[in-house]
Amino acid sequence: MSRLIETLCIQNGEIRNLEFHQKRLDRSRWKLFGLDDEIDLEVLIKTNLKDISPTEKRKCRIIYGEEIESVELIPYQIKPIHSVRLVENNEIEYPFKFTDRSAFELMKDSVTEDEIIIVKNGQITDTSYSNLVFFDGEKWITPNSYLLNGTMRQALLKSGKIIEDEVNPKDLNRFFKFKLINAMMDLDESPEWDVSIIS
Repeated sequence: MSRLIETLCIQNGEIRNLEFHQKRLDRSRWKLFGLDDEIDLEVLIKTNLKDISPTEKRKCRIIYGEEIESVELIPYQIKPIHSVRLVENNEIEYPFKFTDRSAFELMKDSVTEDEIIIVKNGQITDTSYSNLVFFDGEKWITPNSYLLNGTMRQALLKSGKIIEDEVNPKDLNRFFKFKLINAMMDLDESPEWDVSIIS
């Protein structure tokens, strides 16, 4: 079985959306390994990293299986995107955040665009590394057919900043803008792209 990864955003000594990361780690270890002993992420991070207070945003990358294998803090930059391709894949499953991302890399390698949006069973899901939100002129909508229920997605739904609904490729013409969201990019930080760059 592939190892798992937990990616957290750290800035100014704060660990963003910690409760959602903790729940996902606990759920993954229980579902995959039958383990119910809690690994306290906050203690783990502060014990393993010398300094979690840089003003610049940093990515905390935790690799684990039954036990924690590594904890590291690395710089993060938002990737520039100029073109996006819809790619259909009705077989893909990604219910846990595994380190093995070969299925996503194969899909990305099949196109020349900067990023992909995966369509499964006729529904918009995610990109290769993020959840999605679309703006219809009034509200931001995230597809209810996600592959991985990301921590930022959960936090934004809980706060009411986004809502969940069905989104399929034929719906795209009712939206004006879209954003990518993940642990490192909240709704305000993520660049805004016109839906016209999706082909």
